[in-house]
Amino acid sequence: MNIYLIHTLCRRILHDKDFRKLVQRSPESAVMSMPFSEDERAALLSGDVGRLNREGASGFLLLILSRFEVFGLTLPVFNRRMRTGSPE
Repeated sequence: MNIYLIHTLCRRILHDKDFRKLVQRSPESAVMSMPFSEDERAALLSGDVGRLNREGASGFLLLILSRFEVFGLTLPVFNRRMRTGSPE
């Protein structure tokens, strides 16, 4: 898992308004615009922050995803997935 690239995506969502709008409007297109592996794309698009965190991604940076409610992540969903490690 390319943790640096996951962190880059989180920072882009935070700082790049156009990219953030793209992620909100068409998450698949946004993720495809970056060189993620199929496994990384699947984890991102399903909002599997528990797995991303276990693989080494910063929980603090992943929290940005719920701040902007991308990949189906609201704060309660983010908290549950981080706590239980389950994407459901």
